[in-house]
This record gives sequence, C-alpha cells and structure tokens, in this order.
Amino acid sequence: MQQMRAATLSDYVEVANSVGLDGLRLLREEGLSLEMLENRENRIPAAAVVRLLERSAEESGCESFGLLIAERRTFASLGPVSLLLERLPDVRAVVCAASAFQRQLNEVVTIELEEGRETTLIKLDLLPDFRGVQTLDAVVGTAYQVLIGASGGRWQPDFVHTMRKAPADLRVWRRMFSTGVEFEADFSGFSCSTASLLIPNPLADEEMERNVSNLLQLMPAVAGPEPVGDKVCRTISQLLPSGRATVEQVAAQLGMSPRSVQRRLDEEGLHFGELLGSVRQELAVAYLAESSRPVTAIAQLLGYSSPSSFTRWFAGAFGMSPQRWRARQRATAGRPVPPQR
Repeated sequence: MQQMRAATLSDYVEVANSVGLDGLRLLREEGLSLEMLENRENRIPAAAVVRLLERSAEESGCESFGLLIAERRTFASLGPVSLLLERLPDVRAVVCAASAFQRQLNEVVTIELEEGRETTLIKLDLLPDFRGVQTLDAVVGTAYQVLIGASGGRWQPDFVHTMRKAPADLRVWRRMFSTGVEFEADFSGFSCSTASLLIPNPLADEEMERNVSNLLQLMPAVAGPEPVGDKVCRTISQLLPSGRATVEQVAAQLGMSPRSVQRRLDEEGLHFGELLGSVRQELAVAYLAESSRPVTAIAQLLGYSSPSSFTRWFAGAFGMSPQRWRARQRATAGRPVPPQR
C-alpha cells in the first residue's frame, strides 16, 4: 500500500473549516484521524489522502483547495530531509537530492529534471493510480515552497506550469506564486533558466551535507525497496510523450536489462504491456477530464503518432470515442467514467 507522510495534511482541519467544511468528519470518513496527523513523520494511506483532497474541493466548491493546503506547508515540514536540502550548494542539487530521497518525502510523487542549454524544466507528477487535480496542486505548491526555502529565496522559476484547467477564482494562485502560471500545460512543475539553478546557496556546507546524507541513508522511510512495478509506472509516464515507452527504453532508464525488468515484474505478478495500458488509461482520463486540450494534443502526450490510433485504442479501452467520453463527463459533471474491462 502506497503511503504519504502525515505532513501532507498539515493544518487540513483548519483549511477545511475555513472553506465551510467539517474537517474532522471528512477525516473520519476517509479512515483518518487527528491522532494519525499529530506526528508529521507518520505514514498514512496515499489513496485516502487523494480522496480526501479531491472530495474537499468538490464539497466546498473551492477549486484551489490543494493549493490552500500547500500554502500552509513550510520548508521545515519536509522533516529530516530538509536538513540535507538546506546545506546543498544550489537548487539543481536540491532537485536531484529530492529525487534521490523521494520515498522519504512521498511515495507517489515523481520528480524529473529535464536540462537544456538555456532552459531547464522541473517536472512533477504522481503515480497514475494517485492522480488528482487537488493532489497535484498540493505537490506543485509544496515543491515551490521547498525550492524557494532551500535557496534562501534566491531562486525563482520563470513560470509555474500545471496540466489542470484554470480555476474560476485565481486569488490563491496569485497569492502563492510571484511568477506567471501556465494552465493546461504539457506538464506540471516549473521552468527556469539553467543558469539560475546554479545560484550559490549561502548556507551550503559540504561537511554537513555529507553527515546528514549518511544519516538519512540509515533511516528506512518505508518497509522494503520500492516495487519494480511502481518504478516502471513512473518511467512509463515520463517516456510516453516522447513515444519511447517501450520495455527496452524503460529498462535503460532504470539501469536494468529488458530481461531483468520482465523477470522482476513476473515476480510481482505484473506484465509490462498491462502496466503500459493501465498508465495510458489513467492519464487519458486525467487529460480529458482536467483540461480542454484537443484530442490531437492528448494523443501526442500518450505517445501516439496519430489521433486516429489514439481514438481506436481509447474506444477499445472505454467503449466510446474520446470526444464522446469527454462530452459525457461534462454532461454528468461527476467523477471520471471508469474504463471498461
């Protein structure tokens, strides 16, 4: 069972009450409690957190509920990992360290650094089974707080990007971010000049960095290694837009041979083709439901070279065309229609 740190829901009850909800009741109904949240290092079910945030936004009518949660997070709320991040030499090192220790922070978040000569993208995502508008908003908002905090306020992105539709009320977004925000973007995260990632951190301390890193290595954040199935799903999500989500390319990204990946998946009762289809289904639902981007663009994001190929696949998985699915979703204004199995 995938888990998140209890710190993810810091001040949840206060935020929920501020938008007219009964925060304690909603916690109980999702199998959570204040006692579980008291220690920020406690691990709580990720699925319950996702349901709680999405439900809170729906019942309150607050489209930016996840961002309100992130607004309450501080750099220190990262726990022991924050001691390492604040001693690193620059923001690039912070992003790399956050990726390396991501399971200590959050088991369902994916962090990717896509570096270019002039511009670098910091991409954030969630494992497909845990995607939600509010949850991803909370992740992006928290990451923003962390990178600003770790740099002592010296670093700022050029733009914040999010795949979601723009909410009707942008006040929280304008208050949270001091830079431009691109809605319905091709990814969620930040873009910045490559040079800005190397702005020196005045608190950097190489010896302290080494000591804290060694201590973190001795602190098991979760029971056992990350399942290979989860690693494969993360990598598929990252490679789909480029059309490279093959077992060979995924294995290369993971530093394994294709045969080793297949064998490890077999041990977990999984098959690469099924994981690829599952990730595509989850992402197709999210892209169609959470944005107004054309089917052509969604096909490209899912690795299809032509819209007709995507439409045929979608109809086989969902029993209808993507256009009809989207129209039905908007007409019902409910939760996404699950795939036909």
